[in-house]
Amino acid sequence: MAEFSEPALARMIDISAVQAHHAEDDVRELARLSRRYDFGGAHVLPHWIPLLAELLAGTGTRIGAPVGFPSGGSTTAIKVAEAEGLARAGAQELDVVANLGRLRSGHGKEVIADLRAVLEATPDEVPVKVILETSLLSDYELRRGAELVIAAGGNFIKTGTGWAGPTTLEAVQAIRDTAGDEVELKVAGGVHSLDRVRAMRSLGVTRFGINLVVAVELVEEQRRAAPTVAP
Repeated sequence: MAEFSEPALARMIDISAVQAHHAEDDVRELARLSRRYDFGGAHVLPHWIPLLAELLAGTGTRIGAPVGFPSGGSTTAIKVAEAEGLARAGAQELDVVANLGRLRSGHGKEVIADLRAVLEATPDEVPVKVILETSLLSDYELRRGAELVIAAGGNFIKTGTGWAGPTTLEAVQAIRDTAGDEVELKVAGGVHSLDRVRAMRSLGVTRFGINLVVAVELVEEQRRAAPTVAP
């Protein structure tokens, strides 16, 4: 596949500070590096969204936050309230965790209703990516999950929170085989090299959730390797 430039790579990457211990200094560092490298997205836990929105005002970095994070097991009412509140607070995109327990129990209607409620409560201009946590699902459950996302009206699948385990090429291929071009794909978990980015891109992945330190290393490596390549 065609090579991509350092700026193009940075625009594909979402960096984050979404662990319980992340403090204000971590959010400010996230914003500083977002500005320096022009990362595509920066995600924080919900209560930090107003600060991040202030720090990244006027930039091209998308401001994001998780919904129902990290288990997906919150009630639908809580997920809806969270999505509505985050949009009001300045979030420009949301990553909602599907109800994985319901999915694995074969409760497809409940999974669809849960996701549809969040999607309907979110402004049209705020993209919603649905997290399926692929490392916890069987091949059948993963393919069924992709079907349910489409049935709910979603158009973006994210492969994980980045905490449960790495995303495999086989999992990405399973989603693509099931969903075709009806969804965009974001990979989180296990992307630690440019070769991995290239392999995922060849399967149609358009966004990557990558650890902040690794994200900077990859962009710097790409800058050194191909400083003059056009996006």
